[in-house]
Amino acid sequence: MIVGALILTLLSTPSVAAAPVETRELVTDLPTDFLPEGVEWDAKHSRFLISSIRQHRIASVDPSNGHATDFGDAPGSVLGVHIDAKTNVVWAVWTQFGHGFKDNKNTGLSAWSTDDAHHIGDWPLPDKNPQVNLGDLVIVDAHTLVVSDSGTGAVWRFDMKSHTFTSIVAAGKFKSPQGMSLGRTSGTIYLADYSTGLWRIQLKSGAVTQLATPAGAELRGLDGLYRRGDQLIAIQNGTKTPRVLVITLDKSDLIIDVRHWIDLTGAADEPSLGTFSNDTFWFVADGQWNEYDEDLKPKPDVKLLAPKLRALPLSELAKQK
Repeated sequence: MIVGALILTLLSTPSVAAAPVETRELVTDLPTDFLPEGVEWDAKHSRFLISSIRQHRIASVDPSNGHATDFGDAPGSVLGVHIDAKTNVVWAVWTQFGHGFKDNKNTGLSAWSTDDAHHIGDWPLPDKNPQVNLGDLVIVDAHTLVVSDSGTGAVWRFDMKSHTFTSIVAAGKFKSPQGMSLGRTSGTIYLADYSTGLWRIQLKSGAVTQLATPAGAELRGLDGLYRRGDQLIAIQNGTKTPRVLVITLDKSDLIIDVRHWIDLTGAADEPSLGTFSNDTFWFVADGQWNEYDEDLKPKPDVKLLAPKLRALPLSELAKQK
C-alpha cells in the first residue's frame, strides 16, 4: 500500500511486452469494505490468508469457493503477511493510521499460529516518528525478519526469538520502501522503493546499491516483490497501467530484461501484494484504495467490489526469459 504517493504519470515500454496470458480469478465473499492488501498461501491448511487495512484483521479464504472466515485480529491496519512454514507461524505488519495517514499512532509486527490461530504476540516498532508505517516483510532465516517502513524510508531487522528491532537502513535513505525478496546472494535482499526503483541491501552492513533500470523500462511504482530463481516478479500499481512485471537478473544482479507478464488495465483496481501457491502466482487484484477517504471510509456514492484474487500460471515464466 502506498500512502500519500502520487501516481506516476511517466509511461514507458519495457524491453519486450509479454504475449497474452490466460488467468483465472477467485472472487471472495469478504465484505466489500474489507480493503485487502496482503495475501499468503497457507500450504499446510490449503487456504489463503488475506489482510485487511480497514477492518484490522486477517481472514482465511477457501480457494475452492472464495468463502471467508475470521482468522485473527490485529492492533491496526494489516498490510504485508507471510508464513514461516518451519514454525507454522504467520507474521504480519500493521499500522494505526491517523487522519490523512499522518500522525500515525503506532506500527509493528504481530504473530499467530497457523494451526489454531492462537495469537502469539504484538511488538510495536520503537520508532515513534508520526510517519511510521511498516508495509511489508520478508523472512530471512530462523531468527530474522526484515520489515520496510514506507512512511519514514527505514528498513528494520526483527529478531523472532528476542522480539527486538534493530536498524538496517536509517530513515530517509529511501523515499517509500515497499516489497522485498531474498537476494540471490546470502545476506542480501532486494527492495522496491516506490519512487526510485529496485535496490539491493547488504543486511550485515546496511550498504545499499541501486539496480540500474534498462533503457525503455519503468521500475518505479512497484509494490509487491517476489523472487523465483533469477527472476523477480513485481506488482506495479504506480503507473497509469497497472501490471505484473517479470524482471530477469544475471549472476551479478544486473537487470538484463524487463517484461510485462500481464497488463491489468480495466481488469484490476490497484493490485497490491501476492503469493506463490504450487504452480501459480496469486495476487490481490482490487485493493480499491482510491475509493476511500483519509479516514479509511468509503467515499460517497462509491460502489465497492467484492475483494478478489487473480492467478497467473508459473509455467508462463519460462516464456518470459
